[in-house]
Amino acid sequence: MQIEIKKLSDCPLKDGVEAYNRGFEGYFYNQTKDIESFSKRFGLDELSPEYSVVAYYEGQPAGIVLSGIKKVNGEMVAWNGGTGVAKELRGKGVGRKLMNAVIDIYRENDVRYATLEAISRNESAIELYKKIGYNVKKRLKFLQFNEVFNAQIFETPNSNYQIDPVSPQELAAVHFYQHQSPWQNQNLHDASAIVLRDEHNQIAGYSLYKKMYKEGEIASIGLLQLEVAENRSDTADIINTLLKHSFFPLDRAFQRTTVNTPDDKTQLLEILQECGFKEWEEQVWMIKDMAL
Repeated sequence: MQIEIKKLSDCPLKDGVEAYNRGFEGYFYNQTKDIESFSKRFGLDELSPEYSVVAYYEGQPAGIVLSGIKKVNGEMVAWNGGTGVAKELRGKGVGRKLMNAVIDIYRENDVRYATLEAISRNESAIELYKKIGYNVKKRLKFLQFNEVFNAQIFETPNSNYQIDPVSPQELAAVHFYQHQSPWQNQNLHDASAIVLRDEHNQIAGYSLYKKMYKEGEIASIGLLQLEVAENRSDTADIINTLLKHSFFPLDRAFQRTTVNTPDDKTQLLEILQECGFKEWEEQVWMIKDMAL
């Protein structure tokens, strides 16, 4: 099978859109894009046509890998923002050719860690990624709650906390900030952040989240990160207080979602489920150490 791989930056934009739509036909969720929505992904998700590739079969766009590279905590990190192959060509080695092409691009750009997330049910894709050196780092949970909260939700006996809004960029200076986390959970575009200080004015926790608006009203809030300093005896109180402020206002019904919450955040997940959040999807976070 004659497959030609090109950088997306060397292809007409319409070819990228066609490759994407063909590649994600029949996916778990509708991924159909037009030129405008396809183009917006690059800014919103920190992707680059220079690091992305398109597969051509018999002269037609037939597959794509979207990708981005950035420096995280001093090391170059790459993210695969979507791999898709036209339905009739799946299982014929096109996906592997695409992945090998972006791995070569990562090497050319001194990438240390190549990362991606894949829906846990997408077993064939996960097996492909494993074959080229990716390993499952964590399982990631998506939880959701769309109703009005109970009036006493997230209440704690501790009233000595202080909540301070900060710029998301300031979180990098917090000593327990999670620099190594899924790509989208580090995306600060249009994000909000708060830190929680204890009675000694020490930062004991933080949260990073995004609010989406429609016609001037909050339409959804996605929780990207919520972390508590180690060895705290009041971890549950800190979590509840941060959730209360992150998901405000609590007396209105709209979509509230946790995004890529690691399954080892057991206390956070338990509190969310006790408050009515339900799991609706799971992903695996996979990493390839390019130094190996």
